[in-house]
Amino acid sequence: MSSYNVESRVIKAPVTKVWDVLKKQDFSFWSLVKSVELSTSPSEVGSVRKTTFADGTIQKHRLLEFSEIKHQFTYEIIESEPAVTALSAQHTFKVIPVTADNTSFVQWSSDFSADGSLEVVMDAKYKKLDALEELAKALEN
Repeated sequence: MSSYNVESRVIKAPVTKVWDVLKKQDFSFWSLVKSVELSTSPSEVGSVRKTTFADGTIQKHRLLEFSEIKHQFTYEIIESEPAVTALSAQHTFKVIPVTADNTSFVQWSSDFSADGSLEVVMDAKYKKLDALEELAKALEN
């Protein structure tokens, strides 16, 4: 059995504007991210990005799925220094139009392996909530 976490937010911006920020996978809107280096195109399945976080953590992520049509992408952590406590995790971003008012529903989910503890899931929850708030502020200004 795995552990699952999903967080979401409505952002007062059209899907195209939100997707243009997220699809680059540079997380420039998020204060926890210091820098991102991409091995190739951010939309090329199999590409790897190296993310350096403000606390010094360095992770490599591999892109597993990318869809311009569905406005979503999925990635997994393949390396982390320091090591993460869950053996594996897949993370998915989705951007869905809210047609009533031309806003966007953004969902960020994580599916952790069975060793994903409550602590890991709760840490992911609060980091996602903060990141989505920062994304909203960046796009709504």
